[in-house]
Amino acid sequence: MNRLRIYVAGPYCPRGVTEHDCSRIAQYNVDKAIEIANAIMDKGHYVHVPHLTHYMHIHYSCKKDRYNWYYEYDNSFLLIWANALYFIGHSKGATAELELAESVGYPIFTALHQIPEYVRT
Repeated sequence: MNRLRIYVAGPYCPRGVTEHDCSRIAQYNVDKAIEIANAIMDKGHYVHVPHLTHYMHIHYSCKKDRYNWYYEYDNSFLLIWANALYFIGHSKGATAELELAESVGYPIFTALHQIPEYVRT
């Protein structure tokens, strides 16, 4: 088996909550994606975590809302770089990423035990 390039898709920032709750929940979601990514790397695969753009988004130099830009950016990694998807759970963006990955025939994982170990031969 070849080493997989797995894109991690999951909720980032909830809509309709207070600013305090939004930032807290966003950080929780980023942490969850990183935890999953580390477990995927431990299995020997490559991983892309779009949630890490959170740190670009909250950086003092970010002067504009790049909401739609992030979707385009993430989809470029999904379509050009990845060959599999790990789906954490539903949100507007994550569900769209899931549907896109399904449309191009990528394997979809929803639990870590589903991902095979990569063994270099």
